[in-house]
Amino acid sequence: MIRKILRLLILGSLLMISCFGCRSITPSVSYYTMSPLTTESRIIGGGEDNPVPMIGIRSIVLPGTVDRIQMVRRTGSHQVKMESFHRWADYPDRMVQQLLRKNLQTLLPHTRVINAPWEVGLKPDITLSFQFLELIGSTDKTMMLSVVWTLADGTEVSRILSHRTDLTEPINGSGLDDLAEAHSLILGKLCREVATTIRSLEGSQIEAF
Repeated sequence: MIRKILRLLILGSLLMISCFGCRSITPSVSYYTMSPLTTESRIIGGGEDNPVPMIGIRSIVLPGTVDRIQMVRRTGSHQVKMESFHRWADYPDRMVQQLLRKNLQTLLPHTRVINAPWEVGLKPDITLSFQFLELIGSTDKTMMLSVVWTLADGTEVSRILSHRTDLTEPINGSGLDDLAEAHSLILGKLCREVATTIRSLEGSQIEAF
């Protein structure tokens, strides 16, 4: 009986040591965010006397491969790697939507840019939708973006302009923080293109759709 108890105690001690050992070698999880453009990026033109209409970002759709908490990198033509211990601080579609809103608000300071779902009673004059075909970095230090985005008259749904934007951006390093920075930079380029298009429509008051 005593021997049986001793064996159980020894087995329990070994299991506890094993558990603590596993915990000690498990890497900690790192979390990453995307950074918006600075105020120096503002587009010159327009003003409070001639403001751009209210802009609403309606939807953001990302490929399922990258719309996940784990950061993802392309490692070959037909292979990707998901980083279990390097994760986004929020779901990427929400992060991208927030980043686009902040960037467009910075680039077009006399607008009011809002994200869907917006408050009852608000009626954006312009709505934007983004269908990303690609938003991924690769181990060869290249960030790739491909997106179809639409700009619509908020009051007349039949008035729609559709665009496709394809961009690349070098990744300045092999770390996951470099990958997060590349996301920020390439999305900033996209926002500049969108903001320039909206600014070009300002004089025509969007009726030219």
